[in-house]
Amino acid sequence: MKQINYFLLLFVLFGSSYAVAQNQEFEDEMFKFRAIETAVWAMPMMNFKTYRDALSDNGVGYNDVAYNSKIQNWKFQTATPNNTTPYIHFYWNVKDEPIVIELPASEEGVGLFGTFMDAWQRPIDDVGAKGRDAGQGGKYVIVPENYDGPLLQGAYTYVQRTNNGFCVLRPIIPNANQENVDKATALTKKIKIYPLSQAANPEKMNYVDIYDKNLECTPVMDKTIYKEIHEFIQEEKVEDMNLAFMGMLKQIGIEKNEAFTPDERANKIYDEAAPLALEYLINQYHRKLNPWMYEGKKWSVLVPTGSFETDWTYEFPSHFDYNAKGALYYAIITSIKNYGSATFYVDLAETPDGQWLNGSDNYKLVVPANVPVKNFWAVTTYDLETASYQRNIDKSSIDSNMDKVKKNKDGTTTIYFGPKPPKGKESNWLPTVEGRRFFLLFRFYGPQKEVFDGSFELNDIEKIK
Repeated sequence: MKQINYFLLLFVLFGSSYAVAQNQEFEDEMFKFRAIETAVWAMPMMNFKTYRDALSDNGVGYNDVAYNSKIQNWKFQTATPNNTTPYIHFYWNVKDEPIVIELPASEEGVGLFGTFMDAWQRPIDDVGAKGRDAGQGGKYVIVPENYDGPLLQGAYTYVQRTNNGFCVLRPIIPNANQENVDKATALTKKIKIYPLSQAANPEKMNYVDIYDKNLECTPVMDKTIYKEIHEFIQEEKVEDMNLAFMGMLKQIGIEKNEAFTPDERANKIYDEAAPLALEYLINQYHRKLNPWMYEGKKWSVLVPTGSFETDWTYEFPSHFDYNAKGALYYAIITSIKNYGSATFYVDLAETPDGQWLNGSDNYKLVVPANVPVKNFWAVTTYDLETASYQRNIDKSSIDSNMDKVKKNKDGTTTIYFGPKPPKGKESNWLPTVEGRRFFLLFRFYGPQKEVFDGSFELNDIEKIK
């Protein structure tokens, strides 16, 4: 009997503590899973928030216009920008009243094109030369939901579902020489943004040159991302479609109208979860969701299935595909509603045997002769984790307009990638960062039917010594 009591005592003392430990481990795993899902769901709005905050840190406030007096360099750290045209940026808020945006008409040799977006990166409309006003210029009024006040006669009017909104415009110029960039700057300084109440007499605009400034626009995927999510939840609306997610956020310490006070355990799990969420998004975007462009090759289209069908919202009648949307906005900063007509991009992140492209290795890409484009083609390198320019590297693109790029005798063009250029091939070389993974976007500017009907194909990348 004494022996039986002894074993019972051991079970009570140690068995129950083991059960408690198991329960705590299970709770921690659930916390981590929820934190990963939260980061995936929040990626579109975090992409916007870090973009807005980076502009704000560099002196660009609400209703200001930021421009680049030269083509932006690697310090513009946002998702997959190009460096063939100087970007223009502005953002606004309609919580208190509608906002008016005036865009100028195209002028000789220069126009503007872009998309108005809300804070979840849902397109409001394409604007400018290839958008709503078709280059004629115009006034746009953006109002909050349930607005019943005055409007502006003759203006295009839109309802915005979030408080915050933004736009990334691209000047349409023949090439990126300084004369054309200067024309773009002059046209940019005709943009006006102001509250509707100032329509009769707008205040003087503030235009900010952000060229060569550090713009850290990509979300940092560590424990700090959860603080960022909490901050943005406080300033934005919670739509009905996201109520279930708000319940999940509450389980990991993120709640509207409540303080964010993570303890040591929560911070430890946040730090584990955020990088896992990033790796998941990378894998989903480059390997799972985007359809392959060519059978048996590693080039994929830019966007997951469902973008055009849902007008880039991924809001289907039966569900909200937050997974596809999160993956998409890991990789791009803004969508274009008529993507595929003016430009078309394809993505490559792997070797033919399925290995991530590594900046420590050397590769070559043979671009076929006679690429079917009306304007030109370009290939650009990006860091795999940030989806932005590789840091401290100014040369990130080669395009068919570059005089120094050498063609082969058969009309093809061989482009080299690696930490050091092959001897005598410097003009056809794009540098990479040792120890960092990278990927490519190939852009067709003015794509012709052969890009889409299967009669033209890009080659896979080849690893070389």
